[in-house]
Amino acid sequence: MSTPLKNVSHVLPHDIPTHFAPPERKSGSELHEDVNRATTNDFINGLMTITNGLFAVLNDKRQVLAVNDTFIKLLGIEDSGQILGLRPGECVNCVHSCEMPGGCGTSEYCSTCGAVVSIMAALETRQPQERTCALVVEKDGQKIDLYFSVRSCPLVVDDSLYVLLFLQDISMQQYRACLDRTFFHDINNILCALVCKSEMLARQALPNEEKLKDLHQIALRIAQEISIQNSLQKSLDVSYKPLYGKFTANSLLKEVDQVFGDHPLTVRRTLSVEYGPHDLVLVTDFHLASRIIINMVTNALEATPEGGKVLLSIDPQHTTVTFCVWNSGMIPEDTARRIFQRNFSTKSDMGRGFGTYSMKLFGEQVLGGSVCFESAQETGTTFRFALLAQ
Repeated sequence: MSTPLKNVSHVLPHDIPTHFAPPERKSGSELHEDVNRATTNDFINGLMTITNGLFAVLNDKRQVLAVNDTFIKLLGIEDSGQILGLRPGECVNCVHSCEMPGGCGTSEYCSTCGAVVSIMAALETRQPQERTCALVVEKDGQKIDLYFSVRSCPLVVDDSLYVLLFLQDISMQQYRACLDRTFFHDINNILCALVCKSEMLARQALPNEEKLKDLHQIALRIAQEISIQNSLQKSLDVSYKPLYGKFTANSLLKEVDQVFGDHPLTVRRTLSVEYGPHDLVLVTDFHLASRIIINMVTNALEATPEGGKVLLSIDPQHTTVTFCVWNSGMIPEDTARRIFQRNFSTKSDMGRGFGTYSMKLFGEQVLGGSVCFESAQETGTTFRFALLAQ
């Protein structure tokens, strides 16, 4: 499947800056030679025919030399010559592939890209490497989240090193796994509070009326969590319809305080809740807003060593009320860049990379607020969830 080269970048000078992978490329006769060697190899041609999923052959500069029909269909092109000489991220229009002159693999985000890491490791170790890759691509003017299983296998042909790149789109499996993990994570938080409070009531001769109200409120939370999960399972978009009402900011804090009052995460850690003025009123979906704050607190507690402290407070401004969750740790810079990216996680198992993404998704797209964070060695990490004040 030798094809004329139509879109090949020139060799870059050695002083081109990069934040991760080498920026240099091949062009002209060098690149033509690589393409001809790859496309006339019987073993590679056999893989082109039988591989289920996306398949590409790269040279030692991470440039595409050949792709299978499935890859061509994904890109929506008719002639593979349009992408030969480019790098994988440039082929699929990854949003970070054009941030640096060196292209794909050279931006600040690329050190956490599973595809680039896999390819580089295969080139360096001469051993097959597997990773998962969460990326955002631009298509028809829209940004789309994709999630791939990536396998990079080095291959030597006539003393030249190549990489066989196998990609499986597991975006749907990841979405379902993320929903399940997030749902059970949130339900577990609520059930912990329910079990602990019910055990306390069981020890009392006469049940405390306040404790009974707490149990009723927690039961309502479980029902609402199931409703949210049911809406999300039916759609890949945000189909949950908010149930708006007037609530005080302190009632949200009390709800969170109640959930973590007898929670295992607070057995050896301290959660301090600083209540605000009693007249701070919000119009919001109470259960969804509290879910976002509970997620922020859960993440902070999980990131805090035993004996440490997490602070939940309110920052009232003229038009907004901001819920702030602080802990003393710092988020590494490479992780911080992608903290809200869907599917991105420092852990490789399925179902990760949805918690912080869902906080921003629900907080901004559904409730119309804003979710952000700041993290530094000296001041720790603070997540903020701002809503319009009434």
